[in-house]
Amino acid sequence: MGKAFGWILMLLALYIGMTIYTEGMDQAFGGIFAPLQSQNESDRPLATALTPLAQEADPPSAGYRPRRGSVTDRVRARVSADIEAGARRRGAD
Repeated sequence: MGKAFGWILMLLALYIGMTIYTEGMDQAFGGIFAPLQSQNESDRPLATALTPLAQEADPPSAGYRPRRGSVTDRVRARVSADIEAGARRRGAD
């Protein structure tokens, strides 16, 4: 009896988890697991305290995509480019 209850509980948890995974928290089971206010429906931007200069800046390594080389070489090049961009932004060369 204990094993059967364990199997039923495990299958129920699997069903609930897969339903939430496939449909999302907002639509699963008619929305009973949905938060009070979804982040998708929020009108305010997530980052509100950025300075105007920071809002105009491009993200580091934007558009930089090396095609060849090992993963470590690509990571090293990208990190070096980000460090140099940060130094230029602060005025240090």
